[in-house]
Amino acid sequence: MKLEQITKQNIYKVIKLSLSEQQQKFVSTNAFSMAESAVNPDYRPRAAVVEGEVVGFAMYTEWVNAVWMKEQKPNEYYIPRIMIDKSYQGKGYGRSLMNLLLDEIKEKNPRAIHIVYCAKNTAAKSLYDSLGFVEYGKDDCGDILARIQL
Repeated sequence: MKLEQITKQNIYKVIKLSLSEQQQKFVSTNAFSMAESAVNPDYRPRAAVVEGEVVGFAMYTEWVNAVWMKEQKPNEYYIPRIMIDKSYQGKGYGRSLMNLLLDEIKEKNPRAIHIVYCAKNTAAKSLYDSLGFVEYGKDDCGDILARIQL
């Protein structure tokens, strides 16, 4: 797997990625995420690509650029989106995507990396726990906030 920036060549493949009906309530659509990144150039959307196929999507930003957050956390990063298309799930791609994303963020020497996820998304919780994320609260929507302190 490799991470690629979103381009005019892969954006439609990213937007066409989908989740199962029960997972759709856990994650905003990729089209919505692309709209967010279009108006906030500090967001870094990435396509997860395996053997030339786009299999997933993720997006991150430095915390101070996440304009809806109440407090500023300079040199800390935030992952608001991560997903693997329903037809590619169960192959370890979610873990691979997270590891690549964490490696990319760690190159910026952050103090911490934060993630947010729905409390009912037990698969996400299990993955994030195994990667070292520690829960520390909830956001205004009731979603779980977790972080890796570096």
